[in-house]
Amino acid sequence: MLNLYDTEAVKAFIFDILVENQELKKQLQTAQTSSDMWFKDYQTQRDRADKAEARVAELKQQIAKLTAGQTQEGGKDNDHNE
Repeated sequence: MLNLYDTEAVKAFIFDILVENQELKKQLQTAQTSSDMWFKDYQTQRDRADKAEARVAELKQQIAKLTAGQTQEGGKDNDHNE
């Protein structure tokens, strides 16, 4: 129990509380910074993945067009050879 008439004890108690509050503020700031960095990294990686998926879809379309074009050309060549 804190003796409120002992000024040195009250000062020490208040000082401990202030120090603890400062430590908690630093911990909170570190946690928020870490969380922000994680979220920004997540967004960056998500954007990269979305761009990669779009590029894959684009390449698949190009392959389909090329394959369709070769099939049509192959069919024309076969007609001429007969």
